[in-house]
Amino acid sequence: MHKLRDHLALALIIFFSIFVSQADAMQDAPKMPGQEQDQFIRMADNFFIIYDPSTSMGVPYKKSGLTRLEMEKKIIRESNDSLPELGWQAGLYPHWKGGLWLGGSPEAFNPYYRLHNYDKTEYGLAIDRLPTITTGPPMLQIALMKLEYLLGLAGRTQVFLFSDGKDSIVEGVEEPEPLAQARKLAKHYDICFTIISSATGAIEKKLLADMAAVNSCSQVIDFDTVAEHPEHLLGKLYMDTENGFNNILFDFDKSAIKQEYRETLKKLGVFLQNNSQAYAVFSGFTDNIGTEAYNTGLSQRRAESVRKYLQKNFNIDGKRLLPYWYGYAKPVASNSTAEGRQLNRRVTISVRQNR
Repeated sequence: MHKLRDHLALALIIFFSIFVSQADAMQDAPKMPGQEQDQFIRMADNFFIIYDPSTSMGVPYKKSGLTRLEMEKKIIRESNDSLPELGWQAGLYPHWKGGLWLGGSPEAFNPYYRLHNYDKTEYGLAIDRLPTITTGPPMLQIALMKLEYLLGLAGRTQVFLFSDGKDSIVEGVEEPEPLAQARKLAKHYDICFTIISSATGAIEKKLLADMAAVNSCSQVIDFDTVAEHPEHLLGKLYMDTENGFNNILFDFDKSAIKQEYRETLKKLGVFLQNNSQAYAVFSGFTDNIGTEAYNTGLSQRRAESVRKYLQKNFNIDGKRLLPYWYGYAKPVASNSTAEGRQLNRRVTISVRQNR
């Protein structure tokens, strides 16, 4: 195992040295002040993981020897292990726990990690306390109702929500439908949902897809993807500036790959073919012309464009190509000039190793 890691590390060094040699031939995006010594850039201000301990998660997960609930806990633990500490506010909450839930009551939330500064060790201890025995029927709407009392934080909040798309309504108790509550949260708060879906039925899959469509920064990730690559779960929270290379730049309001970057992507594709333990992260960005919602969607199309190009031309498994998108956040140059806007219309690519 150590030899494999050493070989991969050597391959990464060789790979990036190739791109350094191209620096004069391609445009380099300048770094913002204060980022020169920082390997990681924080791409959100707060995050929550919402753990689903419902009875529907108690089924065996493939041939792993674990239940789906036990695998869920394993995913969260390993993803936390791969996360740098960048000063988030963070929380870890279940969908619900048995007993009466009273909206607005601090005691009703039963957090494993009550919302406060993220500390990797403490968060890991909280993960250790997550139950692996199911606690009751699926109550997706309760998880979303809880968020209403936890949001209102400064900056952007990423919510990582495990769900199979099922919910249970208590007879005689008025509660909003999950989709209606998700729309309400998206309307009133700066929030992005990453829904980790274990849905199997068409109705449940549609519900989660509709929830991810409440705004342009939300998405659905398949449970199997993060089970195979746990480090993918929280990857959207940060960007790696050390293990990257020249940005892929785009024309105004376009997402098509320009001819001049195809040789760059060829080298990346060949590298990924030869190094199965590595994966690529594509972070899409735009300039600041247009609305935030439109630019978020445009940055998604750019990241997806790079991902699809590598899949089509080099047959790379989509689970090793992660597209994230951030709209006009984190500009690398001034948006007040045409030259600066060109540098901001980009997909930043970094290569990470499976842990």
